[in-house]
Amino acid sequence: DITVAEVSVPASEVPREIEALKKAIDQTVEDLRKLRASAGKQASGPVTKIFDALLLIADDQEFYRKVSEEIGARKRNAGYVYNSLVQQVTDPLKTSTDQYMRQMAGEIDAVAKRVLSHLSGFGQRSTAKFASNTVLVGKTFAPGETLGYRNRKAAALIVGEGGRNSHMALIARSVMMPVVVVDENWAQIPHDG
Repeated sequence: DITVAEVSVPASEVPREIEALKKAIDQTVEDLRKLRASAGKQASGPVTKIFDALLLIADDQEFYRKVSEEIGARKRNAGYVYNSLVQQVTDPLKTSTDQYMRQMAGEIDAVAKRVLSHLSGFGQRSTAKFASNTVLVGKTFAPGETLGYRNRKAAALIVGEGGRNSHMALIARSVMMPVVVVDENWAQIPHDG
């Protein structure tokens, strides 16, 4: 998880904050385009549609406009305002009884984490290969993470939530990566050995 501090920004620095946000969004869009191209080479056409949806989320110009206006109005740092507005959108989705809406919240969060990672300067993701037979354990993995970890030769995933038709599962299946969904006790699984 990425924690974003709230920082007051003088009016003179507002344009710089907005420009930094735009750059982070552009970098995220580029990341997702590369993942889409990789998915197109490794998986079927329908799987690339997942990345098309993520690209639409990342490059939502209306949301960018709203965040930019709020940065100016609140005089706060781009990361804090962006994260606050993302949470306003996703919090109701996360409590929805509709599984699709909860999945959508997770994907919006995954895109937002990429944007925030770029905004904070931590946008470079490792491309180092995993050790042989590495199994990754986590609450859930975003579609981009799933494909990226497979490209880095992870052997399988163990997750605490998700379903047979989740985007994570669809991508994992398309690249022949085993995934086991366990209950909320996923954190109890030994992480070494």
